[in-house]
Amino acid sequence: MKSIVAFVFFVSFGSAVFAQKYVPVIKEGSVLNYDAFSKGLGQHVPLILTVKSLADPIKMQWDVEGYGTGSFEMSAKALASGTKLVIKQPDPDGVTSMKDDETLIVLSKATFGDLVKDKAFQLNNQKYTVSTDTATYKINDKEADVFHAISENGKGELWVLNNPDFPLIYKAKGVTRGVDFTLTGIKE
Repeated sequence: MKSIVAFVFFVSFGSAVFAQKYVPVIKEGSVLNYDAFSKGLGQHVPLILTVKSLADPIKMQWDVEGYGTGSFEMSAKALASGTKLVIKQPDPDGVTSMKDDETLIVLSKATFGDLVKDKAFQLNNQKYTVSTDTATYKINDKEADVFHAISENGKGELWVLNNPDFPLIYKAKGVTRGVDFTLTGIKE
């Protein structure tokens, strides 16, 4: 009898360990690969973002083959409490600064807190509600821990990694003006 109880315990414990989903740790030097789809141009653009600094302001170098390179700066205040997700077309070799209420490829920590606690949040003046999603989302061939949310008007969808320290957007569809994007890989 003891061996049966021990066997059941180890099988239960083992399956719980293997069921854990991947949540990447974003730090200085992390490289984020995205596929950005420009609705206006009707084409996919590979976008590479490299986290250069997580101090205030947060700095990310961008690279788009055939267009150039530059950097985005996002304030610590935006990461803490920003209410807008924006994609701005940057100038090559320049610095594109986000406003204190604007985030780039990430939800603010306050917005993420609402997502977890209330299963709903406000973003870009739209209410989003977390929905049940049984699809599997992968990053670097590992199943990722992702929340899926749909806007009240049904036109916007977000998939957000379950990471309260840096709630990275896995995928955005119909959320920003003219650009949808999907995370295709991360180098931590």
